[in-house]
Amino acid sequence: MKFRFGYLKLIDKSIYKKDKIILVCDSVSNNQDENIIGCYINDISNFESNLTEICGELDKRKYSGLDGQVWGADFLKDKVHIFWLFDPDNEEGKAEISRKGMLKLMKKWIEFRKKKIPENYEKYEEIIEVD
Repeated sequence: MKFRFGYLKLIDKSIYKKDKIILVCDSVSNNQDENIIGCYINDISNFESNLTEICGELDKRKYSGLDGQVWGADFLKDKVHIFWLFDPDNEEGKAEISRKGMLKLMKKWIEFRKKKIPENYEKYEEIIEVD
């Protein structure tokens, strides 16, 4: 699985007083599972405390989970199941990633979020590969 971390400029001034640059995680290959995992990461990133909490939960290797506003995740023995909260049985809204892969992805995402936004943010991206 390959993910892209990058920046996106929002220009809707009706919501924001000025242009806002947001951080995004998405699929390099536009794969459905990767897109859903990227959506989950973007969703839980609305609350900084979730990012630290998710790494702790993934590291414990216990059955647990963490939901965002739209996407949820169940942390099973060696897998993470991600699903759409509004229709958790919809197969098209589900994805799976290894627990180890999700932990690596989350740690890289946290590092990325701490970086200063570069001048050429429109062209800047980081590619993260996980198993």
